[in-house]
Amino acid sequence: MAKSVFTCCPYKSKKIHKNKALKKYLKPGRKQMLNSKISKAVRLALMYGAVSATAFAANAEEAEEKIEKIEVTGSSIKGTDLAGALPIDIIGEADIKATGVTSVPDLVAQIPSMQGFTTPVSSVGGGGGGTATASLRGIGEQYTLVLLNGRRLAPSGSGNSIDLNSIPLAAVERVEVLTDGASALYGSDAIAGVINFILKDEVDGTTISARTDRPKDGAESVNFSITTGLGDFDRDGYSLVASVSYDTKDPLRSKDRDFAKTGFLEFTHNNQQYYSINGSSNSIPGNAFVTVEDGGERNVLAYTPYTRGEGNGSCAPDTAFSPGDTFCSFDYTSTLEIYPEDERLAFMLQGEAAITDDIKAFSTLSYTDYVLTSRIAPNPTGNINIGTESVLFDKYVKPELEKEGISADNVTRFQGRWRALPGGNRTTEWATDSLNTIVGLEGVILDNIDFNTAVVYSRSEREQTFLDGYFYADKFVESIQSGAVDIFLPNDQFVANDGAVSALNDAKYINLEDTTKTESLSIDFRASQPLFELPAGEVYIGYGADYRTNTFESIRSEANKSDERFGDGGGDFDYSLERSTYGVFTEFQIPVLDDLSFNLALRYDNIGAVEDKFAGGDVNKSENDTTYKLSFRYSATDNLVLRGSIGTGFKAASLLQIAEPESAFGVTTSDYTCPLASSDPRAEFCPPGSLQYQRFNLGSDSLKPETSEQSSIGFVYSPTTDFSLELDYWQVNIEDMVERPDQDYMFANPQIFDKRFVIRTDRSDPTNQLLSVITAPINIGESKSAGFDWKMTLNNELSFGDLKTMVQGTYMDRSEYTLAGVVPFEWRSSLGKYGTDQEVVFRNIINIQNTLTHGDFAHTLRIKYKSGWKDAATNVGIGTVANAATETYYNKDGEELTRFATTNVQLSVPSHTTVDYKIDYRGFENTNITLGVNNLFDKEPPFSLGDPEGHLVGYEGRYYDQLLRTVYLSVDYTF
Repeated sequence: MAKSVFTCCPYKSKKIHKNKALKKYLKPGRKQMLNSKISKAVRLALMYGAVSATAFAANAEEAEEKIEKIEVTGSSIKGTDLAGALPIDIIGEADIKATGVTSVPDLVAQIPSMQGFTTPVSSVGGGGGGTATASLRGIGEQYTLVLLNGRRLAPSGSGNSIDLNSIPLAAVERVEVLTDGASALYGSDAIAGVINFILKDEVDGTTISARTDRPKDGAESVNFSITTGLGDFDRDGYSLVASVSYDTKDPLRSKDRDFAKTGFLEFTHNNQQYYSINGSSNSIPGNAFVTVEDGGERNVLAYTPYTRGEGNGSCAPDTAFSPGDTFCSFDYTSTLEIYPEDERLAFMLQGEAAITDDIKAFSTLSYTDYVLTSRIAPNPTGNINIGTESVLFDKYVKPELEKEGISADNVTRFQGRWRALPGGNRTTEWATDSLNTIVGLEGVILDNIDFNTAVVYSRSEREQTFLDGYFYADKFVESIQSGAVDIFLPNDQFVANDGAVSALNDAKYINLEDTTKTESLSIDFRASQPLFELPAGEVYIGYGADYRTNTFESIRSEANKSDERFGDGGGDFDYSLERSTYGVFTEFQIPVLDDLSFNLALRYDNIGAVEDKFAGGDVNKSENDTTYKLSFRYSATDNLVLRGSIGTGFKAASLLQIAEPESAFGVTTSDYTCPLASSDPRAEFCPPGSLQYQRFNLGSDSLKPETSEQSSIGFVYSPTTDFSLELDYWQVNIEDMVERPDQDYMFANPQIFDKRFVIRTDRSDPTNQLLSVITAPINIGESKSAGFDWKMTLNNELSFGDLKTMVQGTYMDRSEYTLAGVVPFEWRSSLGKYGTDQEVVFRNIINIQNTLTHGDFAHTLRIKYKSGWKDAATNVGIGTVANAATETYYNKDGEELTRFATTNVQLSVPSHTTVDYKIDYRGFENTNITLGVNNLFDKEPPFSLGDPEGHLVGYEGRYYDQLLRTVYLSVDYTF
C-alpha cells in the first residue's frame, strides 16, 4: 500500500505552513482551484510519496503560487499539512495493482485493519445474499462508513453496510482509509472509521486492460476494461473520464479441493485418530421417523431403511452414522460450490468543467450490473408426512415393526427425511444493479470561502431468483407419498429410474423470489474558511449540513406470494420503509503553538422516524444526538509528529430492526430440546428430540440508538525521506448495542422470553404445527475493542535498481462483547479464538510488500501473515469413520449397552502465511505486461472444526484463500 499522506517528513510540512511569504498564496481567494498543472503534479507526488518533501520545501519560494490546498478524508478543512491528527492510509493505483486482486471486495480483504466483513463465500449457504462488505477491526460492517468520491452510497439492505460489488475496481484511482471514528463529520454511523473510494477524474490517453487468472481446477476468471479521457482541466477548463469494465469468474467445486471435498473429517490429534461427521439427517437414501403410541407412551423410531436392506448393513456411499444417532447422515459438503460464480459489467463517467475562474461543476455517474450465482447443498426435506397409507410404509416400515413386535395399528405418524440430490443443487441467482450519480459545484466564493455542494442519488436493486433445486410443494409431496419418488433409494438406483427422475423434474420450482430495492437521495453543503489569525497561524472553520432520505423496499414475486414452494410455508411480507435524516456540523482547526494544533468537530444528527409506506404512519419516534471529536497534532521534533483523538458516536437501529413484520427466517443455529415444561400446552408441539427450531424475525419499535466512545494516540517518525514509521493505539467502546437475543439463553430461560415461543405451521408439512421461536432485536449489549495499527516504509537505492519496502499490520489487544440479551452481562471474546458469534478476530495481521525496480522490470513480492487461533471445542468420535471406536455403558435399568465412543477436542489452528509474486515488464512502448502468481507456495487453509457461517466444513473460507496457487497474466496498453 502507498505511504500515508502523513508520512513524508512532517516537519517540512510545518515549515511550509509557517512561511509568511506563502500565506497570502495559501488563502483560498488566490484562484488556487485553477492553478497550473505543475501544481497538481507536485501535490499528488507529495501525497503518494513520489518526491521528497525536503526537495519541495527547498524550492517553496519559487513554487509558492503552485501550491494547492488539499482535502483529505476525515476533515472538511482543506490544508497543506501532510502530517495530520488522524491516521489515514492512501492506497494508490500502483499499490492496488501490486496487490494482484481483481475486485474491490478482494482489495478490502488485503487491508490489515479489515476484519469481520461479508465475503463472497458468505453466500455459500450463509447470510451473504450475494453481497460483500467492509468492516474495520472486526467491529462490524454496520459501523464502517463506505464513501464514493466522499459521498454516501445506497446501502445493500435496510442498515448502513454497502455492497462493495457495486464499485468497479478499474475506475478507482485511489482508496483513502480513515482508521478512526468520524461520526462528528460524516454522520452517526462512522463509528469504526471510513473507507473512501476515489474514482479517476483525469487520464491521459486511452488504456485497454485485459487479464486472465488461472487457479488449478476451477474459479478461472477474465477481466477486461477500457478507460479513456478527454480534456485537461488545468489546461482546457474541463475534463471527462469514461471507464467500462467486464469481469467474470467461474465457480469452484468442493470436490476440486482436498481440504473441502468432504464433511466426514478424519484427523490426528495428540497421536490419537479422530473423526467428525458434519452431515445432515436429511440424507439420501432417506431416513424414516415412525411415531408409535402404546398405552399412552409415545416413542419415535429413527432409522435408515437402506441399512436394513438385504446385503447392506451399513450406510450408503457419502453417508455415515454420527455418534449417538441410529440413522445415517449425508455428506452434503461434497455437493457444494465453495466459491460462487459471478459476472460484473460496470460503467463510470466522471467530468469537471470550469464555470468561472473560481468555481467548477463536477458530476459522477457509475452503473454496475453484478450477478452472483450460488449453488449449495441439494434441498433438505425436513420431516415430510408420508402417511401409513403409502406404499413406502408397506415397503420400509411394516417389516421393521414386525421385527420389533410392534403393531402397525399403533403407528400415528410416518415421516421421512431426504436430500433431493437427483433434483440438483439449490441454485440461487442474486442479480444486483447499482446506480450512483453525483452532481455538484466546488470552488471559492466571497474571496476566501472554499465550498463544495452536491446532490446525490444512489440506488441498488437486487433480484433473488431460484434457478434449480427447489420444488412446488404439492407436486413434490404428492410424488413422495405416492411412492413415485422413492426417497429411501440410494442415489444410483434413483437416477436409474426414469419415472422417479421425471416426477422430480416435473415438480421443480424455477421462479423469481423477491426484489429488494434501496434508494438514497441527499443534498449536502460543506465549506471552510479562515476566521482569524493567532501568533501560531490562522484559525480555520469548516461547517456544513446534509439531508438524506433512505428507502428500503422488499417485494415478493407472485410465485412467492402463492406460498407454493416446498419449505416456504408463508410467514413473509412485502414492506416499504422510509426514513429521513439531517445533520449539521462545524469544525475548527486551531494552531495553539507553532508546533501544536487542535481540531474540534461537533455534529448534530436527527434520525427521523421510520415510516411504513404500506401500512401508513410512523413506526417509532425520531432520535437525535450531538457527537464530538477532538484531535491534536504536535511536532515534537523536526522528525517526529505526535497525534491523537477522542470522540463519540451514535447509531440508530436499521429500518428492519425497527419495523420488520414477523417474517420467516430459517431455523435456529443449534439443535435444542423442548424448552417448555410438560405441563405447558405448547409443549406437545415441540419437535421430537434435539432439533433445530423454526425461527421468525420481528422488528422492535422501542429500540434506542447505540452510543460509542472512541480514542486514538500515535506518532509518525520520519528522520529521512527514505524511512518512516507510524504507530497508533486505538480503542472503541459501544453501548446499547442492538442485537437479537442469544438463542442459547432464550432456550435456557423460556420464562424471560415466554411470548417469543409460539405455535406456527410446519414449513415442511402444512398439516402439522410446531413450536417456533421469534427473535426480536433488543438494546442489551456492549462491545469493547482496542489495538495497534502500524506501518513502516523504507526506500533503498541499490546499484542496480530501487527497492521499496512497506511493512504494515494491525495488532488486536482487545475484542470482547456481551452475549446479546443476557442479564447480567456475560462477556465473550473472539480474539484469537473461534467465538460464540461464529467469528474469529485475528490478534495479529501483517503484510509485507517489496518492490524492486530495475530497467524495464519491476518485481513485487508480497507476504501476508495471520496469527493462529483456538478452535471451537467440538465433540468428535474416536477412531475413523469406517472403524469407529465403541464403548460400553449402562442404562437406568442396569443393562449393558454399546455406543460410539466420543470425546471433546479443541484444536490450535496455526498461523498462516502466503506469498504472492509478480513481475512487470515495460519494455514495449505504452505497454505494461504483468505475470503473477498468487499463493505462490499453494498454501491450503488450515484445518478447523468450528461451525462456520454457511455450508463450509473443515476450514474457514471467509479468512483464507480457497483458490490456492493462481497464475495470472495481464496486459495494459495505452494510446
